Amino acid sequence: MNLEPKFERNWLFFYLLVLVLVGLLTGYTVELIAVFLVGYIFIYLYKLEKLYQWAQSSNMENLPYENGVLGLLSSYIYQCKKQRFEQKESVKYQLERFRKLISIFPDGVVILSLSDEIQWFNNEATRLLLLEKRDIGLPINHLLRHPKVSELINRGSKGAVVTIDAPTSEDQWPVKKLEVRLLPYGDNERLLLVRDVSQMERASQMRKDFVSNASHELRTPLTVMKGYSELLLASDVIDADVRAPLKKIEQQVVKMQTMTEELLTLSRLEEGGADFKEVLVNVRSLCEQIKSELAPVADAKEQNFIVDVSPTVNLRGNKTSLVTVLRNLVTNAINYSEKAGDIHIFWSMNELGEGVLTVKDAGKGISARHLSRLTERFYRVPENNVMHKTGTGLGLAIVKHELERHDARLIIDSVVGKGSWFHCVFPITKVNITK
Repeated sequence: MNLEPKFERNWLFFYLLVLVLVGLLTGYTVELIAVFLVGYIFIYLYKLEKLYQWAQSSNMENLPYENGVLGLLSSYIYQCKKQRFEQKESVKYQLERFRKLISIFPDGVVILSLSDEIQWFNNEATRLLLLEKRDIGLPINHLLRHPKVSELINRGSKGAVVTIDAPTSEDQWPVKKLEVRLLPYGDNERLLLVRDVSQMERASQMRKDFVSNASHELRTPLTVMKGYSELLLASDVIDADVRAPLKKIEQQVVKMQTMTEELLTLSRLEEGGADFKEVLVNVRSLCEQIKSELAPVADAKEQNFIVDVSPTVNLRGNKTSLVTVLRNLVTNAINYSEKAGDIHIFWSMNELGEGVLTVKDAGKGISARHLSRLTERFYRVPENNVMHKTGTGLGLAIVKHELERHDARLIIDSVVGKGSWFHCVFPITKVNITK
């Protein structure tokens, strides 16, 4: 019999009415109704307990009740269980599909929990990091012991990248170079992406070695050429028509010497071999030193220096390095500014409390598409290079590396027709304001 809830309610009222009539005849109306209700409640409690046990089980068939209110509850719970089962199967399928995709991914992938415990990794991670199945559940720091990786994980910087030596076994040589990147994944997980960059690192090192060796080898012949050109130019036996070509030779030799010295400086900076001793440097005095040094060059173009830096501003850093930074930026500003333009050097603090030393030129500005490449070696803006032949194209690359030694960064803004702003942003730990 398939009873709807309203019929079940009507049957209950009918039973109570019968009990009332029987009670009136026997004189035990209250007692009969009480006994009936107690029994009815106990039976319903038993049925509810049975329904609860079925709801908690994984059994999708055999509904415990099909009639009345409990039948409706059973049907609703069945639908919920069915929907939840389908969702679980869908999630399981998607997860399995994701893992199959990641397993053939060319980079190593490690899924970390919010507490940095390994939850899963693919075959490439096994090869690169020497991970094993028993490592699942262990903190990644216990297995990948490297200061850079620990800092990367603790800081949790989105998209940050570090390069480290790969964990090695006894039969693995040479040591691989790995690029490690951390990305957020899901609500409470993170992805550790690992890539083998050994070939790229070897190619980069070969390039650095070639540049360094070539620069060293060029030093001696350039010195000889410069010596002979100076000697010939100082001699009275040289005809006037030969003197002009000799002067051009001397200028090009000087340019080549400058380039080789800057290449050697870059090599030392990249290899970390340059001396670095930190002292407290007064920024105003630094600006005045560069202004005095480059004033003759600026005066030749009738340019004005404007220094807007308080005498109370100091930076903790290497003075030689900071002089190199400012000299390169101001030299570029002079070379690329218009005649009678203003070279503006000023200090400010950004919203993060970082110190910003800015050099503003009076040039024609740089198109936005070139800004990201200005710190590359030998890169020059084509339209500017047509008019300005001075420089080697290495100055901003040196500035970038020198600033990185101070945990600082270079930000370049430019507006075509208005000029360019070169911001040296120093962390608050490097800034000292005296009273």
